[in-house]
Amino acid sequence: MVAALSISHSLLRMVGSILSAWLTLGWNVRSARKAFEAELRKEGMSKKDAERLSKVYSVLKNEMMNIAKKSFTLSRKKPSS
Repeated sequence: MVAALSISHSLLRMVGSILSAWLTLGWNVRSARKAFEAELRKEGMSKKDAERLSKVYSVLKNEMMNIAKKSFTLSRKKPSS
């Protein structure tokens, strides 16, 4: 019983940490995009072009999240016998 509680506690902490990292990354990327767009707009670029250029931040974030997801799914797959 104690082992099950210990495992449950560890899993909850790990899931909480992963969720926290995901939310923090998403928020920081959003802030970086907005700041980058604002700087581009200050320099005279159109809003549409600034948004197109800042989209790279979101693409990179999505790639990082996909890499993290793949590492979890690959570690869960059982080797075929």
